[in-house]
Amino acid sequence: MKAVIAVIATVVLLLLLVAWMKVSVTVVFRHMKDDDECKIVVRTLFGLLRYTVRIPLIKLDMDPDAPGVAFLHKKGVEGTRGKEEKKGKLTLKKIADLFRQLKRFLEQVVDLHEIMKQFYRHVTITKWEWKTRIGTGDAASTGLLVGLGWSLKYMIIGAASRYMNMKTTPAVAIVPAYDRAASETVFLCMIQFRIGHAMVAGLRVVKHWRGWRLPKRNPLAAKQANEGY
Repeated sequence: MKAVIAVIATVVLLLLLVAWMKVSVTVVFRHMKDDDECKIVVRTLFGLLRYTVRIPLIKLDMDPDAPGVAFLHKKGVEGTRGKEEKKGKLTLKKIADLFRQLKRFLEQVVDLHEIMKQFYRHVTITKWEWKTRIGTGDAASTGLLVGLGWSLKYMIIGAASRYMNMKTTPAVAIVPAYDRAASETVFLCMIQFRIGHAMVAGLRVVKHWRGWRLPKRNPLAAKQANEGY
């Protein structure tokens, strides 16, 4: 009996430890002319475990039958040789399929917006850097783009700080290039949350998933079925 209690207590302590641990997610996006790269780094176990996903852009595939973006996808745990590397292509059909799947998911989960809002309250933004250089070679149109860029950035920062805890001062800059065409941006965002809060949000999503609910039976139909009608 004591052994069973000890095992249960150990399991409970491990679950509490896992729930208390923090997860740090760093998103880096870099766009330099025709060279794009997105990197996502997930750290946990007090920084000892690190998982990285890199998606560098290879080229635009202008196939008339299936135009899209060809990319090289690298992922794996850093410090190991088990990294996976594969080529992929994001076509318009795949993008449409992704939107359909997202729409179906949003329809299946009841009150998903409220669930995510409660989870976002426990997410902390610890770093935010977004620097851009933009220009068309014309002063008037460049000034217009710069103004639109500032509006877009402040709108996104306002939405992020509204739903999450912004614990840093965002480093934002837009450098106009009046004498040449330019399109460069570097975005870095680091967020933290506890595994326990993510687990609770996941359990709430499962609980509110329409597919998990048994269909309601008509009491009159069930009574007739039992009586042999």
